[in-house]
Amino acid sequence: MSKKNKNSLLVKAGVVLSVIALSVGVSTPANAANITGNGSSAVKNLLDVCIPAWSKWSSHNLSYPGAGSGAGRSAFLAGTVDLAFSDTPYGAADKKPEHFVYVPASQFPIAVYANLPGFTSKLNLSPTTVSKIFAGKITKWNDPAIVADNTDVKTKKKTAMPNLPITVYYRLDRSGTSEVFTDWLSQLDKATWTKGKNGTFTSAFPGTVPAGTFQSGNASDGVANGVKSKAGAIGYGEVSYATERKLVIANLKNNNGEFVAPTSTATSLFVNGYTAGTNGTISLDYTKKIKGSYTLASYAYALAYTKGAGKNVANQAIVKQFIDYVVNDCATENAAKLGYSKLSGALLKLADAQIAKIE
Repeated sequence: MSKKNKNSLLVKAGVVLSVIALSVGVSTPANAANITGNGSSAVKNLLDVCIPAWSKWSSHNLSYPGAGSGAGRSAFLAGTVDLAFSDTPYGAADKKPEHFVYVPASQFPIAVYANLPGFTSKLNLSPTTVSKIFAGKITKWNDPAIVADNTDVKTKKKTAMPNLPITVYYRLDRSGTSEVFTDWLSQLDKATWTKGKNGTFTSAFPGTVPAGTFQSGNASDGVANGVKSKAGAIGYGEVSYATERKLVIANLKNNNGEFVAPTSTATSLFVNGYTAGTNGTISLDYTKKIKGSYTLASYAYALAYTKGAGKNVANQAIVKQFIDYVVNDCATENAAKLGYSKLSGALLKLADAQIAKIE
C-alpha cells in the first residue's frame, strides 16, 4: 500500500499514528482496538491477506472466522459483531437491522473444479452440462455431453475424458456461494432447477439429493477438501480454494458461446454489467451476453452500521477505515493474484458512497 493511500485512510478514520512508531515497531498504542466480524468464506482468502497488513500499520485487530454468509448476516443482525461480509443481501422476508449499509467490497468468479488425476487438457463445461452434473443426471466423466463440450468445433477432435464416476460435493451450510451458484443454475436451466436460488443447496436441489454420489462439505474449505480427497469429484467455490489444492478448474461456456476461464478480467466484464438496487445492493442477469465474460460471477458486500444504530463512534471509525482499506487498497494490490477482482468504474463509486455513510 502506498504512503499516500495510508495517510488518506488514516485521515478518513480520524486516527493519528506516528510514522516513527510504525517504522520501529513499538508496542501497541493505547488507542488500539479489537473489532469483530464474520461472514462470507468466499472472501476469507482475500481478508486473510488484508487483515494482517491493515493491523500492522493501524495497530487495530479484526477477528474474522469466515463461517459463511448466513452466519455473518445472523451475527450482524444480533449485534454480536462490528461488521460482516456476505455474498448475498438479506432476503425479502428476512429480519434485518434497521440502520446499516451494504458496501460492494469485492468481486470474484465462482469456479467449478474437479479432481481428475492425470488429466492435463483444458476442461470445458457448458451451463447445461454443469446443471445436469449437479442435478445428478450426468454421473460419469466420459458422458457424451461432457465429451461434446470438449470437442473442438473446427477440427472435431475429442478430448479423451476419464472413465470415472462423478462424486458431487456441495455446501452443507447456508451459503452465499450456494445461493449464487443455484441462482446461476436456475437462470440458465429453468426446466431443471425449478425451485430457484437458495443459500442451502439441498433446498434448491430438484428432487431428492442422491445418497453416496453426493457429499457435503462445510464452508468453501470443506467442499474443496472433499473434492481433493476423491478422484472424479466435482465441486464449486472460489478459485483460490481450487488452485491451492491443484484441482482442475473448468472453463465455462458463456452466453456468447465462448468457453472462458474464471479470471479477474473476465469476471469484471460480467459484474460491471450489474443492475443497481437499493442501499448499495446490485444484481446480475446470468443470461446476459457480454463478450469475453465469465458468467458464474459473484461479489461480496461488507455490512456496516450507520449513525441511527447507536454504535460506539470510535469503533465505527475503525470499521469504516478497514472497509475502505479493503476496497481501495488491499483489493487493488492483491485481488487478482488471489483469484478476486478489484472494483472499478461505477461500482467503485457506489462502494465509496456507501462507505461514507458509516458512522
